[in-house]
Amino acid sequence: MTDDCSSSARSPSPSPSSSRRRFLGAAVGTAAMAATAGCLDSVLSTSGSNAIEPEEPSTPRNGSPGEFYYFLEDNGITVESLTRADDDLSLTYRSDAETVEESDQEIVIIYEVYKQALVHRGSDIGFLYAELSNPFDGQALGWGINSEWIHRFDSQSNGDDAGDVEATNETDGESEDGIDMNRVTLWNNIMNTKVYQEDVDAVGAEADNATTASVDDNASSTDAGNETEGDD
Repeated sequence: MTDDCSSSARSPSPSPSSSRRRFLGAAVGTAAMAATAGCLDSVLSTSGSNAIEPEEPSTPRNGSPGEFYYFLEDNGITVESLTRADDDLSLTYRSDAETVEESDQEIVIIYEVYKQALVHRGSDIGFLYAELSNPFDGQALGWGINSEWIHRFDSQSNGDDAGDVEATNETDGESEDGIDMNRVTLWNNIMNTKVYQEDVDAVGAEADNATTASVDDNASSTDAGNETEGDD
């Protein structure tokens, strides 16, 4: 597999852990404002975002978010909403999966459409946040794709067409033992962005603890002030 840009000339790409922190950081803010951590509650959405509607592909393709929406539905993904804020897309979709394996196959389809309809068409979209509207118990609530990972690990377009995506983990450029390490790295990066209910519960608890600590500190400061006035 070749890369369009020299890795030595490009700054290091964001790690999957930093991308996951973007999800969890948003979850902390939402939990703090809502004082609850029962669900994502649109954690992945961004204020000031613009709603995207599906649009039939142009000739030639322009790599627009509207075309991405169109090809998602064309490949069996039920889109509930797609919004854009700056260079980020936030997707909410309804999962038909009943197992983790089936859920991962949906992720593969969305990844391939994102790659073929946007990144390989020259889109300036930098990140996709994906949120499930109906996760089953144990299924990830959300996950994401950093476009830089595609440029670095899966940049060979080969005239691909988002109109007919096959849910497969295979790519060109396999090693002698049949393992494409670029694809393995890319897939692991995406998997490491997954956010689960326990993650949201944890950040909600952290937010509650931080609020409680702040209230206690303020109360202690007030009591100390009152004692000083009493001494006078």
